[in-house]
Amino acid sequence: MKLLLRFNSEIIKKPIIAEAVLETGVKLEIERARVEGPQGEIVVNVPDDSCREVVNVLKRKKVEVTRLDVPITKDEENCIHCGACVSVCPVGAIRYEYDWRVRMDEKLCVQCGNCVNACPVRVIKLPEY
Repeated sequence: MKLLLRFNSEIIKKPIIAEAVLETGVKLEIERARVEGPQGEIVVNVPDDSCREVVNVLKRKKVEVTRLDVPITKDEENCIHCGACVSVCPVGAIRYEYDWRVRMDEKLCVQCGNCVNACPVRVIKLPEY
């Protein structure tokens, strides 16, 4: 399960991820991280069977946690399959198929937004949380 973690100015400098790993024994895969001034966001991948335990620990530590059930959407009907999104995806979640149509693997997506910005017809969207 992918989780979006948001850290505010009170907790941004604390080793919360390390503490959560030590407390739960669950390895968290960090897929994306961004710190801007006094706030930060991290996307982590957590094993489904341990998700509830990890979320409870993070919430106790005042981390805002959002499940990323649907990481990205693409309007198939209006996509022109130009590939602009393919070239900017840092994790290979977007690729050409054998028929030269652009396909997205939502499980690989880390919601960086590169494809959204690259799409000339604006058919790719990240969910709003």
